[in-house]
Amino acid sequence: MCAVIFLGAPATALATNHHRHRHSHGRAACSHVRHSPRHTSSRGCVAGLRRASAGTARRRHHETARPSAAAQRAAQRAAVIARSLATPCENTQLTPEPANLDAARAAVLCLINHQRAQNGELPLAVDSRLQSAAESHDEELLSANYFAHVAPSGVTPVDRIRSTGYIPGPEFGYLIGENLAWGTLSLSTPQSIVEAWMASPEHRANILESRYLDTGIAVVPAVPSSLSGGARGATYAQEFGTIVP
Repeated sequence: MCAVIFLGAPATALATNHHRHRHSHGRAACSHVRHSPRHTSSRGCVAGLRRASAGTARRRHHETARPSAAAQRAAQRAAVIARSLATPCENTQLTPEPANLDAARAAVLCLINHQRAQNGELPLAVDSRLQSAAESHDEELLSANYFAHVAPSGVTPVDRIRSTGYIPGPEFGYLIGENLAWGTLSLSTPQSIVEAWMASPEHRANILESRYLDTGIAVVPAVPSSLSGGARGATYAQEFGTIVP
């Protein structure tokens, strides 16, 4: 029997209730006007002029300090990425079984963060709510014998993640993604799954998305019965997320 691997088309959802505006810095002293669906405000023009004339020395000081602060942030980012690259990934060749699922999940996270670090991106941190969403979806794929982002009942990745409380409320924006995969025999290992995701442009885009901060990973040591052909294997789900205040 041949080992097989299959990827679910990645899911990504972007939603925001925040209005972004570009402010033009022209010659007019009162060019900063905030707009919202309910009101327009131009408060602070005169006060702004006074602060500008009285605080010239302070502004020059901050302008001089900015490159140093930016350099410090860049150095901190580089150090975090370097630590991620220097962390060895263990258990990447595990065949998932009930007794080693924690190790398999840790291997996936390490491999994912290595890929991000190699591309200049910060590592993802495990969020317990995204973890819960990934685990519930992975278990449902087995129990309901399907393989898709949207459940037969119509529940979407955003619905599952929202039910965990990860999205604080309707006033918050969010970016949500999900990668799925299943594999049998030798192709059910964390290494094989992450390599397959990275070889798929859409899944790779989720893994390397710079705006993602959080993740949750689930591994189930089985494949939906309609797909496995009776072979041993594993089903993987990874949730990605970030909240926009």
